[in-house]
Amino acid sequence: MKFNNNNNKLKRSRAASGIAFALLACSNLALAGNYQSSVALPVVHSKGYVHTAELPVSRHAPAAATIKSVSWNWNVVGWPQGLEVYLCQGPSVCLNVSRQRTGSTTFFGNQLASRKFYYTMKVGDTGRVPVAGQQGRITVDW
Repeated sequence: MKFNNNNNKLKRSRAASGIAFALLACSNLALAGNYQSSVALPVVHSKGYVHTAELPVSRHAPAAATIKSVSWNWNVVGWPQGLEVYLCQGPSVCLNVSRQRTGSTTFFGNQLASRKFYYTMKVGDTGRVPVAGQQGRITVDW
């Protein structure tokens, strides 16, 4: 009889473990996702001045979700000499994307997906202005 009682406890323990595992698996799936955002990039008229274009954050990005990867695509008319383009999140987390108009990175990994991204554009002293910005896009995966 004692053996039977231990067997029932073992069955309940396995059932509870199975339920906990299923809930954990489902919660991870629910937290995975992405959003896309785009912005019209500015026209740069002056050398040495930093222009900023903020990308809207999706209202569907969970507040606690952390980034796995970010893909970007930006464009301007031509390929102006001296143009510097950065993709940033916050004041100090910036990636130089000047020579790569399209790409993907894990550089922003573990940052919050709910924080705004923005592009900065600047033409250095040796560059030519004006530079006509077109479209800047990102996809944020969490």
